[in-house]
Amino acid sequence: MNELLNFHQKNLIITLCSDGDASKCSLAEKAINGILTSDEVEELCNLISNEFMLNGITESFEPNDYGKELENLLDAVNKNRLK
Repeated sequence: MNELLNFHQKNLIITLCSDGDASKCSLAEKAINGILTSDEVEELCNLISNEFMLNGITESFEPNDYGKELENLLDAVNKNRLK
């Protein structure tokens, strides 16, 4: 997966995972290195989706700029599962 993530997306994953415990930090490291299990991909997708719902949409439920970044990140993380 690491070749699918750009520098900004990698930093975004680190930020999303940094608010959690040590397992979340490990999740970020594995995502950046492209070695996530399917359960870990699911966990990361849930983190991204939750962040999107909390901070990625406007009052009219349209994605804001941050939300669009999160959608792109979700696409990149899910790419291997969608093949």
